[in-house]
Amino acid sequence: MRYLLLVALSLAGLQALAYDKSQYLPPLPLDKYLDSLYLDHALGLRAGTPTSRQSERVESYEVYLRQEFARYNFGLLIPSAEVGVAHLAAGTDYGYVFSAGPAFAIPMAGFSSRLLFVAHGKVVWLTRYEFEDIDYGGPLQWNYGFGGKYQIERNAYLEYTWQHMSNGDRYDTNPSLETRNLTFGINF
Repeated sequence: MRYLLLVALSLAGLQALAYDKSQYLPPLPLDKYLDSLYLDHALGLRAGTPTSRQSERVESYEVYLRQEFARYNFGLLIPSAEVGVAHLAAGTDYGYVFSAGPAFAIPMAGFSSRLLFVAHGKVVWLTRYEFEDIDYGGPLQWNYGFGGKYQIERNAYLEYTWQHMSNGDRYDTNPSLETRNLTFGINF
């Protein structure tokens, strides 16, 4: 039994000496390999204020997750999907906004460009649509927006968007909400 254990340990030791790590590691140094990975997810924090005067103070704060689908590019158009949760406050009242829909980005000067045109269109569900002086008509809303995105670093960006939300005349009242939004996001 000892002889068998000694042979097994010897073979394991020879295997460890013969280990060729070049076949298991990337051909680049690890930091360059990690820098070359495509970061196709984004987590962003979007803060917005109305573009026009409202009857009461309105502000929104949204956290969203975006997944890019780079393998389905149409030329420079990079499609993605976005889901978000927002806090919508009007005066002293507030509600939550759940949204999901498609988005896309177009680099302004080729794929290596830091400046991108961005747009999204989402279906929105409001947990509260009647505020003190504002009635958005109902819980189901539509939202679209477009703007510019600047890639600060490979994994961080700033985005400025104009966004429109309305119910598309589904309800008796349809006061739209147009906001300008500033976003900070990280890619991962």
